[in-house]
Amino acid sequence: MKQILALLSLISLLAMTCSGAAAMSTEMVAQEMTSLSLDHPVAAHDPAVSRTRAMLEQVSKRSGEDATAIFAACRRYAGHLHDAAHIRASQLELLAALDTYGKTGQSINDTLQTYVAARKAAADKTHAAAMATLAGQK
Repeated sequence: MKQILALLSLISLLAMTCSGAAAMSTEMVAQEMTSLSLDHPVAAHDPAVSRTRAMLEQVSKRSGEDATAIFAACRRYAGHLHDAAHIRASQLELLAALDTYGKTGQSINDTLQTYVAARKAAADKTHAAAMATLAGQK
């Protein structure tokens, strides 16, 4: 099911890019990102989507990037973790790292690279361990 959702998401993003369409709305990105991360479709009014939207809005405000760009970066780095280190990370975990440790004016890629390095270095390779490492670096 996750592969189908991921494929549909990719097709949607590619279609928008190729057609020159405007970025997806934050609400649409929040729903899609939540559905992919939870491995099942989630309704727009689900509280998890609201939490995702709030994080996207905070990250967008600090970074200057729109929700579509944030989602793409989170997907890219989740894919990197999986391909390079065989670590399964959700887009929501990466978004949480951006929301918690991203700084105003800092590139989202810089924050995500720091998170990925912490995740790879963590003894158990978990999100919680990576976030604890980042908390200690503050």
